[in-house]
Amino acid sequence: MLGPSGCGKTTTLRLIAGFEELDAGAIEIGENLVAGPGFHLPPERRRIGMVFQEYALFPHLTVEQNIGFGLHRYAGDVRRRVATVMELVGLDGLAQRMPQELSGGQQQRVALARALAPEPDVILLDEPFSNLDTGLRARVRSEVRAILKEAGATAVFVTHDQEEAMSLCDQVAVMLHGTVQQMATPQQIYHQPASRAIAEFVGDANFFPGQADGQEVECELGRLYLQYAAKGPVDVLIRPENVAVKPVASSATPNRVRSVTFYGHDQLVSIELPSGHMLDARLSPIYNFAMGQPVSIAVKGLVMAYPRSGD
Repeated sequence: MLGPSGCGKTTTLRLIAGFEELDAGAIEIGENLVAGPGFHLPPERRRIGMVFQEYALFPHLTVEQNIGFGLHRYAGDVRRRVATVMELVGLDGLAQRMPQELSGGQQQRVALARALAPEPDVILLDEPFSNLDTGLRARVRSEVRAILKEAGATAVFVTHDQEEAMSLCDQVAVMLHGTVQQMATPQQIYHQPASRAIAEFVGDANFFPGQADGQEVECELGRLYLQYAAKGPVDVLIRPENVAVKPVASSATPNRVRSVTFYGHDQLVSIELPSGHMLDARLSPIYNFAMGQPVSIAVKGLVMAYPRSGD
């Protein structure tokens, strides 16, 4: 679940967990109703594992004791289950450590192991990487995805970080203004956003006014081809990755480079068009562009179009 702060992501998670009661509607986990009109199954009976933003580890318990804390109702061999989960998340040899003796990434894995230990039907993760620094966050994110896949666990992950949502999840539900606006694969969310609002929220976006006629649209950047047919006045979405840029002789084009933001793995080049509109292009870092440099531009691939705002 991806959305800005205050849109209702954590509230939804708390409703699934049973920490809050529904005002309307119903919640099913698998085919089992856990909340509905006049019915509220308490959290301890929902077979749900929870990984909190602050991890919520017990500081006076060892790693082994933290993981085994929720297994008082477990029907099998508790010690064997704890050992199995510790091996799964890569905590071998740390059973007797205290939480304060662990790194941030190790604490994250303890919290995940504790959630996995009772073999829940679903695991809920509420912004679990927000306390980690940038480099560690990317590594732990990959580890968590691999662990969940190996465990065959269904997980609902809440974040406001687009990169986390896109890289971690199989399905992304974009939540804006308290409602889910689109649910699809990360690729579909990015390349085929259901609305202009989603396109603006997920990733960088260029918009240009245009006139659509079926599968084609005419705009300042020329005649482009649409992913979906449209008619009449539209706003054309062009992702920076779909813009090709080449240096040219100064007399050949009025397009000028106005800024370059270098990220290492790529760079975002902002180009001023004859109309005064700015166009962002995401390019390979091997090219060097100077301020004011004349360039030619071309749009690669298909684009999206949305009914013109206010029309």
